[in-house]
Amino acid sequence: MNSPSQSQVGESVRQLERRVRHLTWGAGSLIALMVVILVGLTALRAKPNPGSDAAGILRVHGLVVVDENGTERVWIGAPLPEPLILGKRFPRGGNVSGVMLYDDEGNERGGYVTSDDFPNVFLTLDSLGKQHVLFLAEPQGDTALWLWNGENAFRLNVGEEGVGLKISSNGETVLEVPKAKPEERGGDR
Repeated sequence: MNSPSQSQVGESVRQLERRVRHLTWGAGSLIALMVVILVGLTALRAKPNPGSDAAGILRVHGLVVVDENGTERVWIGAPLPEPLILGKRFPRGGNVSGVMLYDDEGNERGGYVTSDDFPNVFLTLDSLGKQHVLFLAEPQGDTALWLWNGENAFRLNVGEEGVGLKISSNGETVLEVPKAKPEERGGDR
């Protein structure tokens, strides 16, 4: 079996990075646009009630958007419910708050959330019952972008300790660049 050359692996990494940038930007933009539209529509239709203050700010613990069939498609909440997958709720492992997206059958398919247990912010994209994209930022600035499907994975971590990259195909590491320790990085940042 021929192993890929360094230039082929480098080109593959560059292509993956471009795709990840486009996917991350597109998903983030779509979620932000949906939140703005939903909040705007809610504010336009809302009448002053005990949940609003004198400035007209609506304060709620949650907002649920349903489609024409009554299926919940978007939740904005603090906290959000446990994930619904194929009609059954499963434990998330802790409370999260933010925006969660659901498919036409009501299955959780991803979201943009913060956690009560970890001080990170997460953007996830999921298939039915499995997460495939995770983009997270820690409060001190470290970030990670992971894409995977079974034994195939792309993991990029950037932080104070440097950059780490690992690409796996069929469970075997194709490329791995470990994080450089501060003393090994030298003067450049």
